Amino acid sequence: MERKDLVISGAGSASGGLYNLVKISGTGKVHGDIDCNDMAIHGTATMEGNVKAKAVHISGKARVTGSLKTEHVKISGSAQIGAGVQCKQFDCHGSANVDGNLSADEVHIHGEAAIKGGCDAEQFKARGEFSIGGLLNAETIQIKPFGHCQAKEIGGERIEVKLQGITFLKKLLFHFGLTAESIEGDEIYLEYTSAKAVRGNRVTIGPGCDIEVVEYQGEFQCDPGAKVGTYKKV
Repeated sequence: MERKDLVISGAGSASGGLYNLVKISGTGKVHGDIDCNDMAIHGTATMEGNVKAKAVHISGKARVTGSLKTEHVKISGSAQIGAGVQCKQFDCHGSANVDGNLSADEVHIHGEAAIKGGCDAEQFKARGEFSIGGLLNAETIQIKPFGHCQAKEIGGERIEVKLQGITFLKKLLFHFGLTAESIEGDEIYLEYTSAKAVRGNRVTIGPGCDIEVVEYQGEFQCDPGAKVGTYKKV
């Protein structure tokens, strides 16, 4: 079936279906599921259904009531996804709200993201704010908090939480850092992190941390300015 373009530049609505390009630069609403090659939202869009696309770019404001499945999604505006997101690359430079789970090969957060479910990725890199209601699971996790970051549980091979470029005054005025119930990994380096339990092979607790229990197998180092309740080699 031939795929046609769906372009809404003013105010309008359309039905879902198979499309080549879906471009909304005005105010548009699409009723039903969408299957397209490319989607570009520069205005305000509401998609009542599931979205499947090769590439999605949201520089305006978009709301998807269903799920989003794509190879690459780039959010430089704001997006609200009613169900889960499945993609290869997730880039958020604006604001993203995902009511379900996020599954991706690579996750890059440079703005703010709220994920009600869990987040599963191979690489997770954040320089901004995020909240994850479930488990953040990735092979490599790099977090540079610019604001408050939160996850219920964190698991990975290499986990690094490091504050950079934050002035002393901003540290006093704003809350920067990571909060999690538990953090488990092979190599762990933490700064300005609050957690009930940290478990790993090589664990380094840096400045600004407040950890109740640390369990390690290989090496353990602790900054004099960090607060650790108990630590033991297992």
